Amino acid sequence: MIECMEKQVVEGWRGWNEKGKAGIKLGLEARERERGGGKGGRESVSTFAVVCLMTGKVVADLSTPEAANLEEDMANNSTMSGPSYSASQVAAMVSFMVGIWELIMGLLQLGSLSVFLSDMLVSGFTTGAAIHTYRDIIQQLLKSNPAAMVASMITIGALTFNNEVIKPKLREKTKIPIPIELIAVILGTVASYFGELSENYGIRIVGEIPTGLPEPEAPPFELLPKVVVDAFIITIVAYTISFSMAKIFAKKHNYEVDAAQELYSQSASNVFGSFFGCAPIAASLSRSLIQEAVGGVTQITSLISCSLLLLVLLFVGPVFEKLPNCVLSSIIVVALKGMFLQVNDLRKVWAISRADASIWIAAFLGVVIIDIDYGLMIGVLMSLVVLLFRGQKPSTAILGSIPNTDIYLDIKKYSSAVEIPSVCIFQFSGPLHFANSEYFRTQIFSMTGLDPNVIVSTKKALEKKQSKSNLTVKENGVHESAEKIPETSEEKPKDSISEKQLNGAARFIKGRFSNKKNKHVALALPEIKWLVLDMSKIIYLDSTGGKLIAQLRKEYNEAGITLILASVSESVLESLEKCGTLKTIATEQIFHSVHDAITVLLLLDQSAVSSSNCTKL
Repeated sequence: MIECMEKQVVEGWRGWNEKGKAGIKLGLEARERERGGGKGGRESVSTFAVVCLMTGKVVADLSTPEAANLEEDMANNSTMSGPSYSASQVAAMVSFMVGIWELIMGLLQLGSLSVFLSDMLVSGFTTGAAIHTYRDIIQQLLKSNPAAMVASMITIGALTFNNEVIKPKLREKTKIPIPIELIAVILGTVASYFGELSENYGIRIVGEIPTGLPEPEAPPFELLPKVVVDAFIITIVAYTISFSMAKIFAKKHNYEVDAAQELYSQSASNVFGSFFGCAPIAASLSRSLIQEAVGGVTQITSLISCSLLLLVLLFVGPVFEKLPNCVLSSIIVVALKGMFLQVNDLRKVWAISRADASIWIAAFLGVVIIDIDYGLMIGVLMSLVVLLFRGQKPSTAILGSIPNTDIYLDIKKYSSAVEIPSVCIFQFSGPLHFANSEYFRTQIFSMTGLDPNVIVSTKKALEKKQSKSNLTVKENGVHESAEKIPETSEEKPKDSISEKQLNGAARFIKGRFSNKKNKHVALALPEIKWLVLDMSKIIYLDSTGGKLIAQLRKEYNEAGITLILASVSESVLESLEKCGTLKTIATEQIFHSVHDAITVLLLLDQSAVSSSNCTKL
């Protein structure tokens, strides 16, 4: 009954419920169709306040009050400027178009776009949607008379006491929960009937619930051009709400949800229901939480719900005509508590990642301050911005070897990791594309200290200074005078760098690359002979990234350093081949792993040292 009546507390949607049975038959049709399609059994799919409000806007724009009475239309035909449509007809057409959009999305496999619905986006969005529902209910309660307020407080107090005190203690002894919501509905109906609360105290009740099954009727297809855009927005919101609830329950109970299957099942529900005057469906936050709380797990829940709704349509409906609306509102208020507790997610994530927290805040504030559809759009855009930001500046590291292992770790984070003689290992943890190629280039130069342009320019400048001062160039070591090059009035070489850079580079070469054996100047080749690029975490590489790798190989080769590629994935290797980069890199410079590369390079280094010693002897 809670499923059938929730729409009664949503202001602005009563115009569609003009025949009294719309909400119940919508629940029946939606639950029956969803039972055959949807995979999750914990979501309650029928009316949802936010979707109803959005549909209500379309209904208010396209429906005409006089269309509710055909005879009156005929009598006033002379004053009518065109065809008029009842609220239920417009709602049915919106439902049909929403079903078509969902079918198209399913066929195009657009359900996979749900991967952009991160946990933070889902949490912030559903919390904001809960605020919308809560706000509408509170507005109704505030408009109620004192008697309705008292009844609401009693109901809320009883439900809260059961959930916070009785249920936890009872859970330790039995798995069968107390159906407190059903008890509240029955007691509320009995109290209203015998106490005549509507007549004596003015408490609003559900009212007339006609019996019997509705006859099928085609929606007015001529309205399709007028509802197609609004229906698309409603489709996105309804699917997001439903799939968000499915993801929440799937995460909580450890099962998977098929996005395409959810689209197909909702499409069938909307198209089928549109021929019976139903509005678009979505998973209701409150009913889903209630259903999950009372143990609804499988599609048997939907079957039982359909059976009960059918009984209501045929026989039982009039029994609940005296049920106070404030009792239903109170049940929903208590059920929404779980959604509000998702605010704790923000506090936890804020301490871990401000970027993820910004997604939650953007989705939540967008829904609450602006509107449900714009809030979803803002949340998705914020997610894309965060992804772009993270992809633009991935983490980088200089790796060192853990002695006696084949493990290589960040030397800044692990003190046991040591640098390898003659080799520098650079790791880039992210995709390499046009947006971060310059960042990659800057990081590899700054972190390794191996800027090929600086090295080449420094060599040329020192050689020129050396030739003028008649200094001797040896294979190893740097003369003390090279540490600081005096100013001269002569014009600098065209390809040289500034004096400050020159002096710094000279000191760098002296400190890192050279081996002083005497005080004669000797500009040696750098101590680092190989720069190993660990590509194990580069999952994607575009043409710009491929060209950058080729350019770096060329620049480092001119500086006397060999660029080595290690741990290259098959997809990245294919991209390098398509870019033509592999034509410039020898196969001997590509290794299966960093450890393989280091093993071979150290053997080559030892071989070169032995050969040099033999030559000297």
